[in-house]
Amino acid sequence: MKTPIEGGPQQLHLSLTNNPTEMVITWISRDKDEPSIVQYGLSADSLTSSQQGTIFTYNAGIDGWYGWIHRATLGDLKTATRYYYRVGMPNSWSDVFSFKTAPALSDPSYNKQVVALLADQGTYPKSWELIDLMIASHQEEAFDVVLHAGDICYAGTGHEWEIEEVWDIWEDWVEPIAANVPYMFSVGNHEQYYDFMAYNNRFLMPGAQSGGNGNFWYSFDYGLVHFLCFSTEHPYLPGTPQYAWIEQDLIKANKNRQERPWLIVSAHRPFYCTDANEWDAHRPGSVLPAFFEPLFLQYKVDLYVCGHQHVYERVHPNINGTVVASGNTYTNPAAPVYLVHATGGVLCDLDYVEPQPEWSAVRLSETGFGKMVINETHIAYQFLLYQNGTVGDYFYLQKT
Repeated sequence: MKTPIEGGPQQLHLSLTNNPTEMVITWISRDKDEPSIVQYGLSADSLTSSQQGTIFTYNAGIDGWYGWIHRATLGDLKTATRYYYRVGMPNSWSDVFSFKTAPALSDPSYNKQVVALLADQGTYPKSWELIDLMIASHQEEAFDVVLHAGDICYAGTGHEWEIEEVWDIWEDWVEPIAANVPYMFSVGNHEQYYDFMAYNNRFLMPGAQSGGNGNFWYSFDYGLVHFLCFSTEHPYLPGTPQYAWIEQDLIKANKNRQERPWLIVSAHRPFYCTDANEWDAHRPGSVLPAFFEPLFLQYKVDLYVCGHQHVYERVHPNINGTVVASGNTYTNPAAPVYLVHATGGVLCDLDYVEPQPEWSAVRLSETGFGKMVINETHIAYQFLLYQNGTVGDYFYLQKT
């Protein structure tokens, strides 16, 4: 592995817009390599098209940051099609990577998606092992989207400072996935340093295309799923712009169930979790479920994905703590399934509230990531443990 921020194009990262014929490509170089070019095509040895991007930088961190960010949006692509590409400039090119564009309603691949889920990763030893597992899993059954629910690399911890090179290390580690699969985020509290400067410069989420707010709250469609990502790190109570946007986006998504039957919401902090740490913030009656559970019930959110509490926990569909569906198969549940996924590599919490509430289905202090295989009527979910990919938990969510 090359030392981050040395040499030519590196830390490649894909992200989606709200247009299935587009793909955003972001990369980093140490020097101001100009022009910023993406060469792409339908085979690895025939990169016959090109797109010029923009180049910019930012300055933050204890010792500042020395590098340049390049970004280009490819447009007029064919849907559900694999493209090959490289980035850089003459005499300084990256390796060739590939991606598959999102499907349109008429494409056969519209009827199946594979989504990877994680949160709270960092650059710890188990982070590296989990990334290796995700790479192997992607090679076995390709992911269509990765959704990371905040606390990305822990470049900053409990103080007001951040070490920017930690971002470089993490982005270099995940490049084998992020350069080949759209990698989307919900913002976490550990992205807050210098007014979220690194997060906002290094990534581009479709806030503008979805009427949201940059990388903080936004939504996008992929195949059968409408994804809504919001920020628990910004004001979100009724009367705020974010709350109004969330409600309007949920209304629109719920009216479009014929094309996109699944509605998945992600933010960083849990509604429900039995981690003893911050217990009063994620129990029945706490702020997030008190204000958002009525919206989720009204507009039939299927799944909520979060992180923050350093555990894995699956929470049964429930209404203010009263369970409405249990077991490992949920058929037309009257409330969402809740997943706490803060096990991407950070040290796990070990202390839980006892006795275990009825609404808590499974809780594990184990590093791992989630994998969903989605079709029109079912979501098949597995929590895969970092050591060898064994299944730590599973469930089925089905519509009849």
